[in-house]
Amino acid sequence: MNLETLCNGINLQPELKNEVLDFYKSETFCNIKDRINGLKNMKTEAATRSVLKEQLGEDEKQVKLLTCMLVCAAEQYEWYQEKSIPDSVFFATMRCFTRFISECEKITGILAFDREWWTARQLSGILFRIGELEYEMMHENNAPVISMHIPSDSVLTPENCDRSIEEANRFFAEYFPEYGNCKYICDSWLLAPELSALLPAQSNIIAFQKRFTVTSVDYSGMEYTEWVFKTRKHHIPDFPEQTALQKNMKKYLLDGGKVGNGFGILNH
Repeated sequence: MNLETLCNGINLQPELKNEVLDFYKSETFCNIKDRINGLKNMKTEAATRSVLKEQLGEDEKQVKLLTCMLVCAAEQYEWYQEKSIPDSVFFATMRCFTRFISECEKITGILAFDREWWTARQLSGILFRIGELEYEMMHENNAPVISMHIPSDSVLTPENCDRSIEEANRFFAEYFPEYGNCKYICDSWLLAPELSALLPAQSNIIAFQKRFTVTSVDYSGMEYTEWVFKTRKHHIPDFPEQTALQKNMKKYLLDGGKVGNGFGILNH
């Protein structure tokens, strides 16, 4: 697959698409293109990113690094074809780039790529978008386990979640049999037990929570600020109050409450 076909298939923002295609044709990219394969391996991606950032020079919106990753994604299409994984899964998975850029713009006002530390999962073929949810193949105590992720554009109706989980079960049984009957886990603010007091009982989030047995809660971070309040700042009085959840959670936090990340095991 060529780079432009990929950009069109993932609906990459036109402004950045043009910059990506221009950089792809540049002498700078020609000089480093043989060094980007390390981005497709979880064991080497961090070191590869570090070296590339140094070699790429000024890259305020990280369009240069984005180009390197999108070239890797386009190359990964051949692996998908060899395994007969449907194109629909490929493009849904690689649209993470477009989604991350959109999230960055909503939070910072700048159309840029700032999630480069995450996307090796998609590039290395261990994480897939199947319907509304993402599924990452991992190991826990040397046993296969699938970690579930909830993209920001997910519509978490019970029907959508049922369909996604059922499709994921079939997907892994067919393409990665060692993960065909393993445990599914989730580590997310969406599993925070405090949400039950902040949301109506019929909420899609509460319905999603009930799919899991939550075994622990981590209060060391504030992951929810980005997803609930659309900010990366942690000054609670400045949090917006545009939705019912924002209003309820802000009051709860100002009263001294905490919201953690819940770790749960999917109830099969």
